[in-house]
Amino acid sequence: MALNFLDLDEKTRLHMASEINYDKQPDNFYRSNYLSEHGKTLWEFLLEESVQHDDVWLENEIQARGMLAQFYTKRKPKSTELMQAKVPVTGAQTLAEGEFNRLYARGLCSAVLSEGGEFVEAYRARESTNPRQESEAIIGRRFSAQAVLDDLRSSQGVDSALGISRPNSGISIKRVK
Repeated sequence: MALNFLDLDEKTRLHMASEINYDKQPDNFYRSNYLSEHGKTLWEFLLEESVQHDDVWLENEIQARGMLAQFYTKRKPKSTELMQAKVPVTGAQTLAEGEFNRLYARGLCSAVLSEGGEFVEAYRARESTNPRQESEAIIGRRFSAQAVLDDLRSSQGVDSALGISRPNSGISIKRVK
C-alpha cells in the first residue's frame, strides 16, 4: 500500500528531480545491500524515473527488473562479525518506501524553501497497528526545512538525525499550513 504523500504535487516532483541531480555529480546515491550488483547499477536511473510515480511503482519496478539480491551482508547481533542473511520478502517494499520517502522529503523541503517557507511538519503517511514510540513522538512536530534537507542529504542509507524518513516508520513530512 502506497504511503500517503500529502504534498506530492508537480512542484515537489520538480524539486525531487533537482535533488536527484544534486546527487549525480558526487554519486551520492544510497545503494542498499538488498540490491544485486545489477540493481546497484540501475538504481540511480530507476530512482530518477520514480519521481513521476510513487513508492509502490518503485517497489514493483525493483521486483520486475530483478534488482534484489538473494543475500546481503550484515553484522551479527551484538558483534562486529559479519554474516550473510537472506534479503527479506519485504525487501523491495522497505527499500522503495524508505528511499522514495527520503527523496520526497528532500524535494518538499527544497520546494518549501523556494517558496520562502521555513518549516515542515511530521505526520503519519501510513497507518500502523503497532507504532514505535519514537515515531509517535515526532508526529505533529515542526522542523526547519533547511535542517531536514541538510540532514537527509548527508545521511544516505542511515537513519536521519531528526528521525524523519526512517525506514518502516510510516512517518513523512508535509507543508505547514
